[in-house]
Amino acid sequence: MSAPGTHDRDYITEVNAAYHDAIVGKYDQRFEGSSPEVVDWVSGLFRREVLPVLDVVEGRPKVIDFGCGSGNLEGYLGDRDLDLLGLDVSEGMLAKARERFPQWRFEKADLYSFETDERYHLVMENAVLHHLVDYEALIDKMAALTRPGGVLYMGNEPNRLAYRYLSPLAKLWRATINRYRTADAESLLGAPEYEALSEYHLFYGQGIDAAALARRLQGHGFRRVEVHYSLRELFSAVEEAYPRMRLNAWTPDVVRDRFRLSRNFTLIAQR
Repeated sequence: MSAPGTHDRDYITEVNAAYHDAIVGKYDQRFEGSSPEVVDWVSGLFRREVLPVLDVVEGRPKVIDFGCGSGNLEGYLGDRDLDLLGLDVSEGMLAKARERFPQWRFEKADLYSFETDERYHLVMENAVLHHLVDYEALIDKMAALTRPGGVLYMGNEPNRLAYRYLSPLAKLWRATINRYRTADAESLLGAPEYEALSEYHLFYGQGIDAAALARRLQGHGFRRVEVHYSLRELFSAVEEAYPRMRLNAWTPDVVRDRFRLSRNFTLIAQR
């Protein structure tokens, strides 16, 4: 893969496809979002703010998942009868999603160029925006595809407040907790920088401004926008590397799930 002089969005898309194809065998085992603490928290968000929207739809609700990966968010939808389409650039990740959820469709697609005349009751993504250079283009597309009364879910994105005020910790994170991912990129792809390019807004951007994202969606006509902060994913990653540091067990929920400087945030909006 030849690198252009600048971090253009098509090149970053190619890097994401190559990187995630390379790590697919290890991804789910190392994905912090699979930890019981994170699953419990996200399950609560879906139960309170997402699933009620699908439950009142007549017929089969239509769902689209941008950057579906191996099907993380699909696991929160239970056994509902849905018309669901998952999109990703990684063939390896799509193969795992099809194996886990054969009842739904999963297709390879460039998220920037994907077009459809359909509109959806649930439009969702998890930890995808930060992989992109021009993530605002995807936000606008997802907003346009959400039906009136529908819900938009954007999960586990890097919080700009944390990256602004705690920026030295990002470098420390990559050199310690995240070091195995850098080593994987070097051993599997021959270039350790592919890991950083894939995690674009973690190491080359400044995270995502949750307040600006909320205002953008309100400008698209969303009447209710809620931003949720959580330290659970960060703590789970630390615990994976250092099992004796039981941060999720030691930290009160009032801090763990409401700290505005938490590394990540999740946004849920309804038209």
